[in-house]
Amino acid sequence: MQKVFVLDSSVLLHDPDAIFQFEDNEIVIPYAVLEELESKKRLADNVGRSAREIIRHLDSIRHNGSLAKGVKLDNGGILRIELNHASDEALPLFYDFTLADNRILTVSANLTREEKRPVILVTKDIAMRIKADALGVKTQDYTKDKVVFPALADEIISLTLRDEEVNLLYRLGKIIAPAPLPANACVKGIISENHILPLISSTTGFELYYQPPGKIGTWDISPKNIEQTWALQILNNPSISLVNLMGPAGTGKTLLALASGLEQTIHSEIYSRLLCARPIVPFGKDIGYLPGEKEDKVRPYMQPIYDNLELLLRPKKEKDRDKNSDSIVDSAIDLLKKKHQLEIEVLTYIRGRSIPNQFLIIDESQNLSVHEIKTIITRAGDGTKIVLCGDPDQIDHPYLDKESNGIAHLTSRLKGKHFYGQVRLTKGERSELASFAADLL
Repeated sequence: MQKVFVLDSSVLLHDPDAIFQFEDNEIVIPYAVLEELESKKRLADNVGRSAREIIRHLDSIRHNGSLAKGVKLDNGGILRIELNHASDEALPLFYDFTLADNRILTVSANLTREEKRPVILVTKDIAMRIKADALGVKTQDYTKDKVVFPALADEIISLTLRDEEVNLLYRLGKIIAPAPLPANACVKGIISENHILPLISSTTGFELYYQPPGKIGTWDISPKNIEQTWALQILNNPSISLVNLMGPAGTGKTLLALASGLEQTIHSEIYSRLLCARPIVPFGKDIGYLPGEKEDKVRPYMQPIYDNLELLLRPKKEKDRDKNSDSIVDSAIDLLKKKHQLEIEVLTYIRGRSIPNQFLIIDESQNLSVHEIKTIITRAGDGTKIVLCGDPDQIDHPYLDKESNGIAHLTSRLKGKHFYGQVRLTKGERSELASFAADLL
């Protein structure tokens, strides 16, 4: 039986192509949704881009017939703009009819009462789904672009090593894989129950590589667990041009990425510049309301990166740490910027750039959509390595969740590609207090 799907503005702003994703069913867009799209179209961020794109879709479709009466789509479905069904009898007394959400709920409730077909309100707004349910309106999230994270245990390959293989790993640092493996996979080489070697498969999947944790130190930072060992091996491999580090706060994602970037930019000179960026949620939001020059505006959003840089650039010897060490760190950061070896930006300024031969770190990347991730990756020129750091369980973007954000899609679409590597870090190493707080609070 054909169904009627009422689309909320949150769905269209999240995916402008959503109107084409409901097969041969009828798609209803309340007039209040058009008003919300109109109010968003001038925004300079990704929400504004989505509003403009869906308006262009609707403008193209209207040439095939009256949107008020319904226009047949290429997939057999029907798209209709709902102008009526504004009776408020189905809603509670004293509700605010000036709110767009309530007008959309009114349309959904009245269609539910009148239609013999199932009527479903599709919205990414959790509160709206709750209100719809209270009104007896069937409702659901938009799931067409959701992907399911595999279980952590399924991402890690375990291999029992023979004595001769262990000897080769210690002597040569590599062995032939017993069977073809996914490229750049994290592998546990099991010698005994309490003795495990952290291995990484090659970009072809036919070899396994091993670096002793004591020799993998980067910028005087050594891994504290097997996950960080995998991460550093992938970060330090120039053949892997796209790295996805996922995990909660305190697992070392940003610190390891910065240490590797500094090492390969300053010491090894593999890359010409270390470029660090973070999104302002929503992506591209204007930061002009802050006082001062561009550097002053950016600094509050970039402070987590500066905190990690201060740790990495602070004098290592105890005797060199004095009351002037802060000024030494600031001078080191300023010197790297003047030499064009370090750049710290917000993602607002990444769009449209070409970024060749650079080590690019995108922090808080869980707040990026698939389109935004694509925009960033397509900025990469020859020789550039991109590192995405994020926690899929901590989404701040209003239209994204764990299954629909950009890094979730990377895990499902790019895993096993020769240029891509990912590590999911789970063990907090910031401090004992931070680990207990993460587990118990």
